[in-house]
Amino acid sequence: MAIEPLRVVDKVMLGKALALAEQVHAEQSRRPSRSEGKKGAPFIVHPMRVALIIIEELELREPLALAAALLHDTVEMSAGKVTVGLIEETFGRPAAMMVSILSMPPLSATASAAERDQKLKIYQERISHASVETKLVKLADRLDNTREACDLLDKAFQQKMLNEGRSFYLPLAETTDYYLYEELNLALETLDKKIKFG
Repeated sequence: MAIEPLRVVDKVMLGKALALAEQVHAEQSRRPSRSEGKKGAPFIVHPMRVALIIIEELELREPLALAAALLHDTVEMSAGKVTVGLIEETFGRPAAMMVSILSMPPLSATASAAERDQKLKIYQERISHASVETKLVKLADRLDNTREACDLLDKAFQQKMLNEGRSFYLPLAETTDYYLYEELNLALETLDKKIKFG
């Protein structure tokens, strides 16, 4: 990662963020794909790619955004071991607020489709009103997921990514960052063709 220009204190913070993300995602895998097979790639590749989109593609060297990129799935996927409070203690309130907004509200295993839709609506509403940096991290996250979706074996998930991308994330990108808008639009077009033609 091109973090040489950052201050030492910021590099240390990003090292801690990466270590925590690696710890949380150690036993987790991405969805099965054509290139990785049924096991799926190690999950940690995703937050690292999101951070790379921010630093290499957007050329944004903002330590908080990079930390949030690395940590954005830790609260959701740690089975309660990592909380927003822990993120605040370790990385400070601004990072904790970003991770909190980026974390999907928890759902019970027995939640109905209506409850899932309601939680998704609340989540998207929070993203819509978030800071530009938080939106950039979310859009980088969605861009990476959409690019990856083209290679996935799960057709229903591909369709979900396409629908959500077009209905919510593309309009959000259009008003947030034109590069992310173009890249997400391209990824969605590629995904659409993949769904239609295999």
